[in-house]
Order: sequence, then structure tokens, then C-alpha cells
Amino acid sequence: MIEQQFYNLSLLLAGIVNLMMAAVLLYNNFYYRDYVVYFRSRQLTALSLAVFGAGFLLHLHFGWRASWPIAASALSVSYFHIGGLLLSWSHTSLLNPQYLRHFVIVRDAIALLIGITVLWVGAFMDSFPILNIGVGVFLVHVAWMSVDFLNTNYRVRRQFKRLPVTEMNARWWSSTVKQSVFWGQRSMSIACYMIILWGLGSIILTALIPYSVWPYTVLLCMGCCVFGYIFYTLDNYGMVIEAATNATEDVTLLTESSLSDYNRNKTCQIK
Repeated sequence: MIEQQFYNLSLLLAGIVNLMMAAVLLYNNFYYRDYVVYFRSRQLTALSLAVFGAGFLLHLHFGWRASWPIAASALSVSYFHIGGLLLSWSHTSLLNPQYLRHFVIVRDAIALLIGITVLWVGAFMDSFPILNIGVGVFLVHVAWMSVDFLNTNYRVRRQFKRLPVTEMNARWWSSTVKQSVFWGQRSMSIACYMIILWGLGSIILTALIPYSVWPYTVLLCMGCCVFGYIFYTLDNYGMVIEAATNATEDVTLLTESSLSDYNRNKTCQIK
């Protein structure tokens, strides 16, 4: 069938493109070894792209969409869950270098293990109700990670805006630095929205139309655009990483100083 041929071709191209982008991120990463958070973020994003690419190629190899739809759905949700988790760790850490605490790692690892286990139990038992429980775990976990990212993004942007203007101008708040920092934050936010909307749309479509292949051809093409944007924004962020890192560090110091002054003033007022 023509539909199946286009679907297979889309899987092949999407898998290769994702693996190539992952390789580029890793190949150029040694330039940023002095910027620990960004260095780690590129590694996590590269691993995420590789997971998605491998998932697409596994679909092509096994052909479960036509022969074993429930296993195809379990496979899709599995690599979406793993890849989404890695992207969350990558991009939220860029906003807050202290984000990847032990609690967050353990919490996310447990949710991932539970979700994937339930998915494949449902697949091997040929039970869509059990599979849907695994999908539900995935959706709740994605919502949780998305709230973490959006809340972190909001707090960081508010932190910049609340700093004293004169102090900022005197120390580092040049137009170039300001543009680079806010461009990076805005692009990461857009990438987050895109992967969430595309991912949730794909999973919902997988659940509603498990036997047809043509919707997935369209989704794969859209997915290549989404992953391309994620790659583009993260790679270009490296061009301004020194200015952005210095600005972020100075903002942290200024905020701590401002908070200390505020607390000192409040103490004096109470006395």
C-alpha cells in the first residue's frame, strides 16, 4: 500500500535525522566543557533525540502498527516518556542549575519505571485498559514536569525584572546580554510548548486510531520540525552561553544581596 510505504519512509527519515542531530550535539559538545550545566544539557538533549530516533527505527523494523497495534502504542508512549523526561531535565536545568536534585531524579525515575512497566504489561496481556493506565501515568508525569519547567521559567523571568535597574545597568545589563538571555529563555519556552503539544497530540491519536498509518506519517513530518527547532535553539544558545552564564550568575548574586538587604530592613523595622 502507498500509505504504508510513505509511513515507512517517514519513519526511516525521522529516525536518521534525529540520530544525526544527536551526533552533532555530542560532536561539538567539547567546546562547552567549561560550562557544566549547558554541557550536560546538550548531552541530555542528544540522548533524547537518539531515543526518539531509535524508537522510530524500531517501529520500522518490527512493523507493529499493522501486526500488533497495542505493542506499537506501548512502544510509542515508552520512547515519548523517556525522551520527554530527558528534555525536561535538560531545559529546566538551563533555567535553574540546581534543578536536578536527588529528589527530582528519584521521583522521575520511579514515575518512568511504573509507566513503562504498566504499558508493556498491558501490551503482553493484550489489554487496552491496562495500557491506558500506563498512558495515564505518562500524561500525569508530563503535566508535572511541564509545571516544573513553566514555574521555573516564570520565577527566573520575574527575578530579572525585579532587580534594581540602576544596579543592573551598572554591572552587566547591556542590550546584547539582555537580548541573548531573554532570547534563550523564550526559545526554550517555545520548544517546551511544541514538544508538549506534539507529544500529547501524538499519544492521543495513537490511542484513538491504533490501526491506521496515515496520521502517523503527518505526525512524523511535524515531529521532524519540532526536533529540528529544539536542536536549533539549543545549539544557537551556545553562541551566547558565556554572556548568558555570566548574566545568570550575576543575577543570582544580586538577588541574594537584595534579599539580604530586604530581610535586614524588615528586622530593623520589627525592632
